[in-house]
Amino acid sequence: MRCIINNESPQALLAWKAQRNNAKPRQVSDFRQLGRIEIEGDSVDVKQAIKEQRLIDQGGLCAYTMMRIRLDTSHIEHLKPQTLSRENDRVEHFIEETVDYGNMVLCYPKKEGSGGVGYGAPYRGEANLVLTPRDARCERLIQYHRDGSVDSEDTRVDEMLSKVLNLNHATLVDRRKESYNRAGVGLRPSNLLSEKEASRLAESVLKMNAKNELAPFCAGISHAAKQHVEILQKRRRKKAMARRGN
Repeated sequence: MRCIINNESPQALLAWKAQRNNAKPRQVSDFRQLGRIEIEGDSVDVKQAIKEQRLIDQGGLCAYTMMRIRLDTSHIEHLKPQTLSRENDRVEHFIEETVDYGNMVLCYPKKEGSGGVGYGAPYRGEANLVLTPRDARCERLIQYHRDGSVDSEDTRVDEMLSKVLNLNHATLVDRRKESYNRAGVGLRPSNLLSEKEASRLAESVLKMNAKNELAPFCAGISHAAKQHVEILQKRRRKKAMARRGN
């Protein structure tokens, strides 16, 4: 996971909420009621507007897996499950959590709860997350390794990664390893990077390109690049010691 910083709601969502708040009587804002809103003479699909904005916020990557996604290969995922918001709806604002932009991210696949995907959002279902992509700590608490695995020294986070999101599914592990190798910092790189090149990659891969896109598995590539640098540094120091010994 990579931290998703932006929390500026799209205009369509703000307008839709305002319309319901100003209705007489006031209408509760509920994700299930999201439809269309007229803005400057145009009819806008609010869910589509949310997806378009989040796709930019996320650099075109799934919030959990960091796989490449598009509008037609992703769905709106609620970080706090909608069922929990509805079960606790003793006052209106619990249901309204379902239309809180900060509570919504984009995830693979196209439909929420789609079968046949053994990792990420479908695997999670309605389980709670102890760490979300909206929490800046995710980039510090989650470690990616050159063999494609992912874990955390925090036992609760590690359990979430392995049991709730199943991010060590063989498909994801293989895809991460492949991305590291293509980048030149994996266990079997196609074009081995130098220490300086890998250091630059560790920083640059976390930045969006001109199309507002990030490289798939960018956080993992960054970690792999740093590990690659450490290995090359150790080799360099070992050779220097051997020369001094001679």
